Amino acid sequence: MERTSGPSARVRLVWALAAASTRLSAALVQSRPNPPVWPPSVQVFGPEDDSEHIKSAVQKAFRENGGQKPINHGEFSSSRYAFLFKPGKYSVDVPVGYYTQVLGLGGQPGDVIFDAERGIYCEESNKRDIFGSLSTFWRGAENFRTRGDMLWATSQATPIRRAIIDGDLYLSEYKKGIGMGYSSGGFIGNVQVGGTLQAASQQQYCTRNAQLGEGSAGGVWNMVYIGTEGAPEEHCSFSSKEAATVTVDSTPMVAEKPFVSVDDKGKYHLHIPLVKRDRKGIDFSWGSVVGFEKVYVARTTDSAAAINQWLRVGFHVVLTPGIYHLEAPLFLSNNNQVLLGIGFATLIAPEGLPAVRVGNVDGVRVSGVLLEAGVGSTSAEALLEFGDGKHRGEAFNPSFIHDVFARVGGTNDPAKAQARAKVMVKISSNFVVGDNLWLWRADHGVSGLVKHQMNPCDTGLLVTGNNVTMYGLAVEHTLKDLVQWSGEGGKTFFFQSELPYDVTQAFGDAGYVGYRVGDSVRDHEAYGVGVYHFFRDHAVTVKRGISVPTWLENSIKSPLSIYLNGKGKVEHTMNGRGSATSKDTTQAEWICDKVADSPYAPPTTTTATSTATTATTTTSRTTLTTTTSTLTTATHTGTATRTTTSTTSATATTTLTGTTTTTTTTVPLLWGIFGIFDGNFTLGNGWVPWLLGGLVLQTLLVVLLSFYMCCGRRTRTEESKLPLTSILRMLSRQSSVAGDRSRVHFMGTSPERHRSPSRSILNGGRTFSLTGGHSLLGTLSPGPSETTRLSLSPRIAASGGTPGRRTNAARTLSMGSVAESGFSESPGGAAMLSPWGGGNSPMWRAHGEARSSR
Repeated sequence: MERTSGPSARVRLVWALAAASTRLSAALVQSRPNPPVWPPSVQVFGPEDDSEHIKSAVQKAFRENGGQKPINHGEFSSSRYAFLFKPGKYSVDVPVGYYTQVLGLGGQPGDVIFDAERGIYCEESNKRDIFGSLSTFWRGAENFRTRGDMLWATSQATPIRRAIIDGDLYLSEYKKGIGMGYSSGGFIGNVQVGGTLQAASQQQYCTRNAQLGEGSAGGVWNMVYIGTEGAPEEHCSFSSKEAATVTVDSTPMVAEKPFVSVDDKGKYHLHIPLVKRDRKGIDFSWGSVVGFEKVYVARTTDSAAAINQWLRVGFHVVLTPGIYHLEAPLFLSNNNQVLLGIGFATLIAPEGLPAVRVGNVDGVRVSGVLLEAGVGSTSAEALLEFGDGKHRGEAFNPSFIHDVFARVGGTNDPAKAQARAKVMVKISSNFVVGDNLWLWRADHGVSGLVKHQMNPCDTGLLVTGNNVTMYGLAVEHTLKDLVQWSGEGGKTFFFQSELPYDVTQAFGDAGYVGYRVGDSVRDHEAYGVGVYHFFRDHAVTVKRGISVPTWLENSIKSPLSIYLNGKGKVEHTMNGRGSATSKDTTQAEWICDKVADSPYAPPTTTTATSTATTATTTTSRTTLTTTTSTLTTATHTGTATRTTTSTTSATATTTLTGTTTTTTTTVPLLWGIFGIFDGNFTLGNGWVPWLLGGLVLQTLLVVLLSFYMCCGRRTRTEESKLPLTSILRMLSRQSSVAGDRSRVHFMGTSPERHRSPSRSILNGGRTFSLTGGHSLLGTLSPGPSETTRLSLSPRIAASGGTPGRRTNAARTLSMGSVAESGFSESPGGAAMLSPWGGGNSPMWRAHGEARSSR
C-alpha cells in the first residue's frame, strides 16, 4: 500500500497542542500596556481637569457609599471606587465613603496637593447619636499632601499612609447637642503631621513611623506609637489627664506599602519600598520601581485562573476595585512578588479554600485587599495562607502584609446561607510582617444582628511561623481563641480585640482567650495588648483575656481588659493577674507592674504504653496485611495503626475499656513497599513515599508508551548523538534548540529519505552535532564519553534506499521541539527571546561560531 506524504492525525494533534502551548506562553510573557486600561471603578484626574468634573465624580460615589441617611450608609455596598490624582494642585473637597480609596500618583506625597476648605476628609457615619464613628470602616487615603487641617473620623480598616498634613489631624468628630462621637480606630503609617494628632475619643490607635510636629492629644485606653517622632511619654492606664500610652522608640523592621506613580510621559510605575530596620520617623523614598509593562492589571471579570497565569510567570498584579468571586485561590509562587489591591478590591474565597495562598517564597507583598469568606457548607481552612511551615525563610528578605482586612459574614443573611472559615489569616512561614490587619467575624450585617454563633469562624490569626511581627493588629468576635501564636520570636505592636457577643458559657468553660501564646514558646514580645468584652446575649464568665507562659509575662507590656457593655465578666487580664472587669466591678484594668522573672519550663508529656501482639501470615507475595485497632475510653477515642507482615502493635495513653476492633485490609504490594497506605487512604509516612511511588508508576507508563509507539525498528546506518541531559534540558525550556531561523526544526517524520545539514548545539562549553532528518528520537546507546548519548538520526534501511518504518516515538519527544520551532518562526518569537538577547546574545553568537568553525 502506498504511504501518504502528510503527517498522521496523531502528529497533527501533537503539533496543534504544541502550537497552542506556544501561543499561551507567548501571551503570558509579553509586556502589558503602559498606561494601563483602567476599568470604570478607577477614575484618574489631572490638575487640568475642571474642579466641577472631579466634584461630580466623587460626590456620585459618596451618594452610593457614604453619608448618614440612613446611618452607616453604604456599609455593605457592592460598589468599589479608587480615585487617582496625577501630580498637581487641586482645589476640591473629596469626601471618602465606604470602599473608597484616594491615591496620589506622585513620586512624593507633596507632588499631589489638596488646597481646599476640607480637602480629603471623612465624617463619622452616624450623627444621630453618640456612637458616631464606631462603624465607619473600610476606606483609605495615600500619597498626598493637604493644606490646613484634616478630618478623619473613622474606626478599623481606614488607613492613612504616605501623607503630609500641614495642620492638625482630627481622628473623631464633635456634633453639637450630642458630643464627641465614639471612635474605635485605627492606623496611620508614614505620615507627617505639621500640627497635632487630635485623637480625642479614639478608644485605641496605632501610629507607626509618623512625625508629629506638635505632638498628640486625647485618646483613651490603648494609644501605641512605634518609631514616631513627637510621640508622648508612656503612661500605663487611663486618667482624666492622660491616655494609656505605649511608646516604642524605633520600628524594628518595616517596609512601607507598595504604591503607584505616574511620570510626566504618562507611564505608570509600581514602587516597592525597601526593608528598613530600627527606623524612626517618616520615609518617603521610592524603593525599587517596576514599570507597568510588568504589572498585570486585573478586573473583576478575570477568573482566578487568568490572574494566576500572570502570577505564575512572575508578573506583579494590581487588583482594581470590585468584587472578585474566585473559583480558586490566587497563588503567589515567586520571590518578591506583589499583589496590590486598590479601591478595596474584595476577594470572595471559594467554598472550602483560601482566597490567597502564598507559597514557600520570600519577599512577597500582599497589600490592600478585603478578604471575605464564601457561603456554603464547607469552611475554608484560612482566607489567607502564608506558606506551609516547611520553608526556612530569609531574615534579610521578609514578606509583608499591608492593609489586609478579612471578614466572615456581614454581606449575607445567615438564616439562609452562612459564611464559614476556620481561620482568617494563617501564617506558617518565617519572617512575615503584618502592617494593619483587621480580622472581623461580623456581629451585624445586612440582615441585622448576628446571633447563635452563625457565620462560624474559630480564630482570626494563627501563627506557627517564627519571627513573625504584627503592627496594628485587630481581631474581633471569633468563636474560639481570637489569636493563637505558637511560633518563636513573635512580636506584636498594638492589639485590639473584642470577644464574641453571641456565645454561651461554653466559651468560658473551654478557656478561650483573646490572645494566646503557646505553652512552649520561649520568646515573644507584645506592646499594648487589649481584650474587650461585650457579652450581649448571655452572661459569660471568662477566666482571663490573655494567656501566656509565666516566663513571658514581663514581655507583655501594658496588657489590658475592657468591659464595654452587656453581661458577664473577665476575671483576670492576663493569666491570674489583674482584677475582674464587668458592669459591677471596674470597666478597665491594666497590668503595669512587673513580676519576678520565671524560668523557662515548657510542659512535659508523660505517655504510658501498652502493647498487644497479633500473629498474622502473609499468604501472597503481592499483598501485605494492615491491622488497625480502635481504642476507646470514656473520654478518649483514638486509632493506632501499624503495617507489617507479622505483628501489630498499638499505643495508648489511657487504660483501655470497652472493645478492640481489628480490621484487616489487603493492599497491593507496590503501595506496601513504599508504606504509603495506612488503611484509610492517607499518607502513612509523609510525602516522600508518594513521590517514590509516583516515579515508579511514571517509569512504567513511559516504558509501556514507548513499547506501544516504537515497533519494528530497523538497523540504522548512521548516528548523530547528543547527551540525554541536553535533550531533557532543551525540552524543559521554552527556548532552547530554536534560537533563530537557521536552527533545525523537528516536525515529525516523513516517508521519504532525506537528510538536513548537520547543526551544532553549544552546551556546557561543548559542541554537539545534531543531524536533522526523519525524526528527533532514535535510541539510547553508550557513547565515547561518560554520559549516555541519544541517537537523533532516523532508522533507515541498510540498503536499497527504501525508507524505514516511521519513527513514531519521535513524536513523543518532539512536542517541546514543535513549540520551540514556533518561537523561531513566529513574529512573536524574536520578541519573546529578546530578553535573552535573541539571535545576538552571546549564547547564539557562540553557537554560530561553533558552526562556522566546522
